[in-house]
Parts: sequence; C-alpha cells; structure tokens
Amino acid sequence: MNIAEWREETYKQMFESTTAFVKHLKNNDEEFMIADLEAMLQSEYDRQGLAWDGRGEVVELNIEATIAALQNELIIWKKELAGMKDQKL
Repeated sequence: MNIAEWREETYKQMFESTTAFVKHLKNNDEEFMIADLEAMLQSEYDRQGLAWDGRGEVVELNIEATIAALQNELIIWKKELAGMKDQKL
C-alpha cells in the first residue's frame, strides 16, 4: 500500500466510524439532539485549531475525517427536520 492509499483508507475508516457513531446516537439515545451534534462539530473545529505544537499525520487525518462526517450527518439531520416541517404544513 502506498502513502496515498494509506491516507485514503485511514480517512475513510474514521469517516465511516464517526458516521456510524452519530447514527447510533440518533437512533438509540433519546436525549441526543441536533444541538449535541453541533457541539460535537464545534469541539472538533476547536481541536483542529489547537495544533500549535504540531501533531502527526494520523491525528490530522482523523480530525479532518471526523469533521467531514459530522458536517455530513448534520446536513442530513437538518434536511430530515425540514422535510418533517414540510409534511406538517
């Protein structure tokens, strides 16, 4: 496996893991709300900005993939909520 394939696989694994985690919370934790997902995303943005001392490529890839997955799930959730509002009208 070359370095590009390794990066892609590492990113993909973290993205899928984060997506599965958020879906699990949405489906199984009645107290998990969209505000919680937004807070998780903000926490990752904060974490991303704390690299003043440097960190390894694995951590950087994991943060990038986590942010992308959280953003994706947030968009999906907001679309679901918008669809529910439209159905009620």
